[in-house]
Parts: sequence; C-alpha cells; structure tokens
Amino acid sequence: MPPANPAEKLKSAPLADLVGLLLKQFQRLLAERGLSLTTAQIADIGDRVEKRQSLPPEFADLTRHLGDLVAESVDELQTRFGFSFAESMHTQMDAISGWETTADFIELANYKSNAELRISAGSTLLLMLAETDYVPYLLAVIDADDGIMDVDAALAQRALCHAAGVSPHAEDWLAQISLWWQDQAKATPNHS
Repeated sequence: MPPANPAEKLKSAPLADLVGLLLKQFQRLLAERGLSLTTAQIADIGDRVEKRQSLPPEFADLTRHLGDLVAESVDELQTRFGFSFAESMHTQMDAISGWETTADFIELANYKSNAELRISAGSTLLLMLAETDYVPYLLAVIDADDGIMDVDAALAQRALCHAAGVSPHAEDWLAQISLWWQDQAKATPNHS
C-alpha cells in the first residue's frame, strides 16, 4: 500500500484555513508593499472567501499587490530563463544552462522555484478572491503535476473547484473545471 499523500487532506480542509495558509506565505511581501495583515484580518479574509463575501475596503489593495507579485515572478522567469510559467513548470533544472559552479546552479534553481511558487500560490489566492484571470496559471500547475497531486496542485485544485462550484472529491473535477473555463471564456472573450 503506497504511503498517504499529505496533500490529500487539502481536499477536505476548510477553505478559510487554506486562504490563511497562503496569505501567511505572502504576509512579509505584502507588508513591504504597505499592506500589513494581522492574524485576525487573515482569518476574516479566509472566512469571507469561504462564504463568497466581498472584502471590506481596507483590503482593496490586496488583489493588486498579489497580482503585482505574480507579474514580477512571471517577468523573472521570462527575463532570466526565457520561459513562460507553463514552460518553466515543465523544464527540469538539468536542462538549463548558464551556470558554471554548483553555487551558480543552486542560485538559478532558487530563482526558478521561488518564481514558480509565487505564481502558483499567488494565482491560487487571486482565484479564491474571484480574480479569474489567473486560471491559466493554475491549469498549468495541474498539467505539470501530471496526476501526482502535490501540495501546489492540490491548492490549485481547491481554488479552481471553489471558483467553478465543483466538488474537489468528484472523479471528473478536472473535466468539470474545463467546461466551466470554456463557458467563462465564451462569456468574457479576453480569457484564454
């Protein structure tokens, strides 16, 4: 019997807890941009997301700051490696040149993985906050995961399922997400 996948628990975890977990990852970066969040505020945001309620005015800059962080990481991958996010997710470090020493290799690997993590986590949060422009990034996370369902993919799945009103426990959740996304694209032609 294979060992239990710890990401499997994320399918049933309260959405508010997942929002809190992700927001805490961005807490320092958001504070550097002038948006300091207390533990109580993070919990409030999580509760509002779970109940599909809008955020109060004091959090008006949250999606903009998260969007900026995602955009900066997308630019980093393009500038430093010449990759889109999806290409980066499908490229192993041993296929990347431009390093001579082990230290260079580790530095490049850190840049790549940090950018990928910020895009994945930031896009997950943004979709949970009803920003559907970030769906393609989450679909790229699911595609690169190739059915393993690691933590990033499990969080992406929860955000996608929340947005589409699909159960993460449904066997055909990805097919349902794809249909939902096609409907979104028809309703809003700027989606791809």
